[in-house]
Amino acid sequence: MRKVIIICILLFFVESCGNPIKNQPKEVAAETLIKDFYTDYITLFVQSPSAEIQRKLELLQKKCCTKAFYNEIPKIIEHTGGDVFLKAQDSDIKYLKTLKIVKDVETDEYVVSYQGDATIDQKVVVKIYLTLIKEGNDFKINGVR
Repeated sequence: MRKVIIICILLFFVESCGNPIKNQPKEVAAETLIKDFYTDYITLFVQSPSAEIQRKLELLQKKCCTKAFYNEIPKIIEHTGGDVFLKAQDSDIKYLKTLKIVKDVETDEYVVSYQGDATIDQKVVVKIYLTLIKEGNDFKINGVR
């Protein structure tokens, strides 16, 4: 009987030490994806434009977005004239300091916000609403508004 209890305890510990993202609540895993995506995205976006930077941005989008949404991004950019994920034509690395991610329980969207520059004397809060879905074990961005 003692061996059975020890085996059960060991199995519990082994199972709980698996993939940390898998074992986190859904919201934490989704927020981690969003935070990592925006950190990488803004860090790349602020660099001098080049074909290499554009390729890296597209690879990041492809990795973090559903295929259907990834294919819609060029149409959205053409329609809005700005970046889909930033709602702007440029960015600043300091936006990462004010980056916030909040789940809107009413719409089941994640609200990403950061403080952008409107003028020298005034700040503006930019809000982006993301829809995420789970594909396999990973969350993917499936829409932006």
